[in-house]
Amino acid sequence: MPRSNTIFLLLLTALVAVSTSSLFARFLPGLAAVSIAFWRMAVASTLLWSWTAIKPQSKMSRTHLKKTLLAGMFLGFHFACFFGALKLTSVANATVFATMAPIFTALIERFYLRRRWNVAIIAGLLLSVVGGILINTGGYHFAGQGRWGDGLALLSSLWMALVLLIAEDIRQDTGTIAYSRLVYSIAGVTLFLIALVTGVRVFQFEGQDILWLFLLGLIPTVVGHTLFSYAVKFIRPTVVASVPLGEPVIASLLAWIFLAEPVPGLTIAGGVITLTGLALITRNQTAAPTDFQIDTL
Repeated sequence: MPRSNTIFLLLLTALVAVSTSSLFARFLPGLAAVSIAFWRMAVASTLLWSWTAIKPQSKMSRTHLKKTLLAGMFLGFHFACFFGALKLTSVANATVFATMAPIFTALIERFYLRRRWNVAIIAGLLLSVVGGILINTGGYHFAGQGRWGDGLALLSSLWMALVLLIAEDIRQDTGTIAYSRLVYSIAGVTLFLIALVTGVRVFQFEGQDILWLFLLGLIPTVVGHTLFSYAVKFIRPTVVASVPLGEPVIASLLAWIFLAEPVPGLTIAGGVITLTGLALITRNQTAAPTDFQIDTL
């Protein structure tokens, strides 16, 4: 299979997986957002640590260990800022500003890492952002405390950008599972501490919530986010960070299939633009220093 097709299929699988998170969250109306995020990380890290009991992973260097701890904290901050934004601004604003990670990664890669981009990727990134804005048209507001919420959502994008940039460095000589299990663990601890400070009781949930919390940890996290960590070894962080821009499109499609929710015309139009942009990005991506190949997790 050609290299670009393999990359495209990996990222498409990751996109579909992470898009299920909003669907599963619909079945957890009684849980606070921080609590959901905590259990998502707790389940994911438990599954990966259990797997490594069967298939041991190589040890990290002390330098990589410190960087991974930092990435885990940043991932926890990402979730905390995003969920905080949802309390202060509209869902549309939070969604758009929280998916600006590729803007941050592109700027850092260009001006700090001195990497160049081709025109196709720049065009694809712009198309994806425009499509995402169009999808959420009608839900925006920019007044009062909503501006603070917008700022928090934008900050959540910065945290995610930093997570991916750190992951690219660590993944050059560290396995995906060895990296991901620790990142999810630290993110979970970070979210637990945030829950303590904010008074959220993470251990209060109903029996029927267990299935949906488990699925949140398994599909969008162990499958989706772990595939992003896998891919970032071979392709630039900005390419990986662009993929979640398609999440509202897939999430709307899943809600239509499983919840019979209608898909607005603007969502369809914006979705076509976003997916076109993502196709341009993934098929014209510039590889990271390591040549792309299928390696072991």
